[in-house]
Amino acid sequence: MLIASCFVLAFMGWVMRLGYPGAVLGVGALAGSIAIFRKKDSKHRSAAVISAIASGIVVFGAIGSGNEKSRSEAAKTASIEEARQKAEASRAHEEDVSSRIAALVASTAPQEAVDLCSSFGDVGAIPEKSRAGCGAAYLAKGRESLAAAKLAEAVPLLERASALSPGNADAATALSSARELRGKEDFKNKGPEVSAGLARALAHAKAKEWEAAEAELNAADATLKGFEGLEVAKSKEWSTLSGQAAQQRKRIQPGLEKIQLQRAAEKLMVEMRGEKPKNSGWDGSVLEVKQYLRQVMNDPDSYEHVSTSAPVARDAYWIVKSSFRGKNAFGGKVLNTRYFFIQRGQVVRVEE
Repeated sequence: MLIASCFVLAFMGWVMRLGYPGAVLGVGALAGSIAIFRKKDSKHRSAAVISAIASGIVVFGAIGSGNEKSRSEAAKTASIEEARQKAEASRAHEEDVSSRIAALVASTAPQEAVDLCSSFGDVGAIPEKSRAGCGAAYLAKGRESLAAAKLAEAVPLLERASALSPGNADAATALSSARELRGKEDFKNKGPEVSAGLARALAHAKAKEWEAAEAELNAADATLKGFEGLEVAKSKEWSTLSGQAAQQRKRIQPGLEKIQLQRAAEKLMVEMRGEKPKNSGWDGSVLEVKQYLRQVMNDPDSYEHVSTSAPVARDAYWIVKSSFRGKNAFGGKVLNTRYFFIQRGQVVRVEE
């Protein structure tokens, strides 16, 4: 009976998942149950009642499942239709923008075309149909800015033009010219800043402030490196500053190496010391000292803590001064004071 019941329940679940076809099967089963119940002298009326209840559950469950499937399919269809409409609208928008960009470039209005191209955001987001027109727009506007000596504006425009038209020699030539002119202009402003930074680095070096000197040299080197690949980097002024930076770095290197060795030694000592021992909140004792004394005392049970200082870091040790009482070899209880050297949770040395 148990196995039969499991099969019946499984069958009911399967029928309900069919949706509306399952509801039809449920109605048929309900009609059969009613017919059995109404039959004269029927010996299966109790079974017919149970079957009718089960059939009713199947009918309502199957209808609910069918409604859910219908809603899900309707939502999926609506989503597909919405995506299709968006794709069509996007394609129409791209075609419209592409034709407008081409017209603006042809009518010598590059700024309006640049504004349209910039509305796409990053260069990589510009649609394929608009890339050629946007490349021409950026090139035209970049040349216009270059002619007006607006170098900070011209370089990014020409960089976009080159990115959109990698094989365009005009864009590459214009970009190279803009970068060279901006490099010369920037060096006029940044050259004195580099020189002042080198002077500060020299002052720090004379005061043996090696890390401060290194920071100034790093800033100077980073600025000078930004001009590499340009004609400015071949100039006498750039070479002089670069040479001064190299000489000063060579001068401070021994001091930096000494600092690095000191820090490495300090790190090693910290590792050798281990975690700082803690004074007990009850009597101020240090557990490592207490454990050590109980191991080496003549009568460990006679140990009596008196006082212990806070641990102090010194070289590779934590040092505590502790006073305690304990019985000596003659049975007399005496007061002792010792310095305990602790490493990684263990007393490794004791001094009076």
